[in-house]
This record gives sequence, C-alpha cells and structure tokens, in this order.
Amino acid sequence: MQLKELIELPLFKNSKTLTGTIGLTNPVASVMVLEAIDIEKWSKKDQLILTSFYAFTDLSMDQLRVFFEKMQQIGVSGLVVKVDRLIPMIPEWIIGLSFDYQIPLIKVQQDVSYEAIMLAVYEPLLNHQTHLLRTYYEVRQRFMKVERNHSSFEQIMQEFYQLIEKPCSLRIPHLDVQVAIGQSFKNYVVTKSEPMKTIEFTKNHYEYLELFSHENNQYVTAIKVDIINPFNDLCTLIVYQKDSQIPEAKVMIIENVVDVIYERLQMEYLLKKERYNRMNNLAEAILQSTPNNSEELAALLQEAQLDRYDYYQGIAFASNTFKDKQRKIAVLHKLRALKTAHVFFEHHNYLVVLYNFQQLAQEISKKNLEKQFEVSLLSEESACLAVSEVFTKEHIKEILPQCLDAIRFNRQFYLGPILTYSDLGIFSSFIKENQLERLQQSIPPKLYQMSEEDEELFTTFYTFFISNRNYKKTAEALFLHSKTIRYRLNKIEQLLEIDLTNPIQLVNYEIGTYLLELKKRSRL
Repeated sequence: MQLKELIELPLFKNSKTLTGTIGLTNPVASVMVLEAIDIEKWSKKDQLILTSFYAFTDLSMDQLRVFFEKMQQIGVSGLVVKVDRLIPMIPEWIIGLSFDYQIPLIKVQQDVSYEAIMLAVYEPLLNHQTHLLRTYYEVRQRFMKVERNHSSFEQIMQEFYQLIEKPCSLRIPHLDVQVAIGQSFKNYVVTKSEPMKTIEFTKNHYEYLELFSHENNQYVTAIKVDIINPFNDLCTLIVYQKDSQIPEAKVMIIENVVDVIYERLQMEYLLKKERYNRMNNLAEAILQSTPNNSEELAALLQEAQLDRYDYYQGIAFASNTFKDKQRKIAVLHKLRALKTAHVFFEHHNYLVVLYNFQQLAQEISKKNLEKQFEVSLLSEESACLAVSEVFTKEHIKEILPQCLDAIRFNRQFYLGPILTYSDLGIFSSFIKENQLERLQQSIPPKLYQMSEEDEELFTTFYTFFISNRNYKKTAEALFLHSKTIRYRLNKIEQLLEIDLTNPIQLVNYEIGTYLLELKKRSRL
C-alpha cells in the first residue's frame, strides 16, 4: 500500500496533508506510535509514525532536526500528527522541518483513533499475505500430483506454464536438459540485469533481466532464478513477460516450481550416485579383485554389459594437481566417450576405464589418444594417460597392473603425458619385480655426478645419443660447431673414464643417460 492510497480511505476524509505531494508514493508496510525520540532503536523503513504534538513540546530545535534527520535516514513512510482541542493547529516550524527532510506530514483530528489507523494499514496487508499464502498452498497441491507421478522436467514445465501463463524456459547443463515453452526468445540478448525486490515469503534470489532483439527491434523483460542443485552446476529458470514488474502471486507460483525442480534434481542426483556406486563397485570387482572362477567373471561382465565382444583394454588417468576441475571433468568425459561399451572405477589417485570391443584392430592406440586429447594440457597439469595392451577375457586381470605399473614408472622416469605399456620395453620387468630403485642404482655414479654438476656436458651427451651418435647432427641440434662437440665428448670420456668406441660401455651409458633425463622430467 502507498501513502496516497491510505489517506484516500474514508477514515482520513477530514485529515490534511501539510507537505503537498512529497512522499505520497512511499510504501507503508507497518505502523508505530511514537513514545520516545530514539527512533533509530525501534523504527524501520516504510513505517508510518503516529504521534501527538505533545511528543515535541519539550524538544529544542536542534533535537527536532536530529529527529527528522533520523527519520529521513531510516526511510519512514510519513509522520501522522494528531491534534486536539488545546492544540488545533500544527506549528509552522514542524511543517518547515518536514519540507526540509522530505517527510510527508499528515494532520488528523482528535476523533481518529490510533487503533483505527493501524487497522487501516494492517488489514489490507494481512489480506494480501493471506492471498499469497493461499496461492502458494493451492499451487503446491497441484504440483504434489506432478511429483507423485515422478514427472519429467518437461512435464513439470508444462504444468508451470499453465499456471504462470507466460513463456518460460529451464536449462540444466549437467543433465543436458533444455526446455522452452511458449514464445521463443532465442535471438534476444541480455542488455541489463538487476536484483528483484523479494517479498516476505520468497526464499530464492531473483533477477530482472532486460532483453533486446536486433532482429525484431524489441525489448522484453524476464525474471531469472538460479536453482541451487547437488550437481554443483548452473540450473536456470527464466520467465518472460512484457511488463516491467511481476505480480507477487505469480512469484508464489515460481517459488513452488523452484521447489519441485530442486526436489526432482535431488532425486536425479541420488539415482545417478547410486548407479555410479554400483558400476564403480562392479568395475573394481572385475579389474582389481578379478575372480579366478571363470563363471563368476562371466557373470560380472554380463552385469556390466561387457560380455558381447572378445577384446578388452584399459586406460588409467592419473593426476593429483589439476587446477581446473572443469577441464579435468572434460578429460574424464572424453575417456568414457572413446567407446560405448565400458565401465570405470575411481580410486582417490587414479581412474581406470575398461573398454570392450569386437576386433583387435579397434584397439585404442597412442596416436588415437594424441588426436583426442590436448597433450600440452596434460603435461601442464602433470597428468598421465596409461594404456594397457589388449587382452581376452581369460587375461583381463592383467589390465589394471599394466596401467598402474606404467603410471608408477612415469612418475619416476617421465616418458610423457600419454604412454602405452609397450613404451616401457625392458623396463617393465623392473616394475613387475618392484625393482625401480635398483634400476636407478644401475646408473653409473660418475654419470649421475656429471648430470648434477655439469648440465652442459650432460645435455651434449644426451643429445649425442638421441642424434644416433652422429657428431654433425648433435652439433646442429645444439647450434654448435662439430669441433666443439668433439671437444666436449673427449672431455666426457675422460670424466667418465669410458671409451666411446666400446659398444658395450656405450649401451650402458646410453641407457643411464636416458634414465637420468627421464628422471629430470619427472621433477618438472
């Protein structure tokens, strides 16, 4: 209710507004009788203050100014002063202060009681609140039928559209839900956004949007609400309308549908979580606790729907440092999308996906993965994709150890962000026997010392080996003269006490050099 609506009631027919049109559009949400001038302790915004002139008789002009200043700061709706037979007129200085501080001043006669004024304010407010609560209850009853039928998001929105009678849309990216009912506003862009003032019974945060279409040269208003959900994703409900404001009764309808959508999201989340846990346990039983009994294994594969084809392969994804959670989720989605027939289980350090396919030629290769995944991103995040060999059902238990062995080797001797078990070559035997420390101890001590103390010589030695022991190619790779390379290699011979023409010595030192280089990469 606005102040002008209040003073137009029959109760105020003999009253008089002493401040002209000042503040007549102020909302009136409550009423309070002035008992003390410490108004900041008990008054609030949009409140109408009732008093008699006697409340001001003993106050100095400075005290009165402070009082009016506080009323202005609080945002009171107005001041109603009641006169009696002894004080039939309100002094000019009170009227002047009301003008100074833009406080609407209304004079009422002695026969108008405070109780009547309070009733005039609160009765329509209570009626309005009753109407809103009744609307909420009736809409809730309708939506309860929708919930009992386990309706889809499409059906919920259809029911909502019938109640709200306005175009609306719902977007839930995580569940790939995109529902739009009524007129389409696809070609409209948001030009302005501001918070919507909530009413007493709302618990959600709403925004008013202004949208514009260059195609239609037209503006539209929309009400947007983001629905909190267990998927930690942005779920958005939008209601489109021509008016700049929405009736409060319509807000009650929106409040209801938000509750229903949230409850449906909760159910979807619990179902998804239950299925995830079931499939996770199933994949773990197949890969980590593989039954020796072939019939038990066949039953597990059948339950996982991985018994249609003869060949199996696994990929493990390991990363402890992914800074961007969304990019990590994108990697996992890509892995699961490589082949339709798959199951996976997630450990706190890694995730393993088991694939089932028809022909050996369909195996997932390293080149295949390098095309699918952003290798630089995996390197940046110290992530690793480890690919097993292809096995039949009888040897399916070999898949997980191969993936984990490749990850373990890569953590100590970094081969790259994507590697297959076959990349390990002869080193795989060291992993199987848990001899990685022994492998490191096989590096000649003097070579290890050179790698730590003289990076220039070590880089030259490493480049010499990867250039197929060719002096000219080594010089070109390091942008040096071939004489400089020969000088450095002679120095390395003396330092390591080896003969570069001795093939056995050279093989040992070449392997050691590669291991040290891979070790350095693992620290990056």
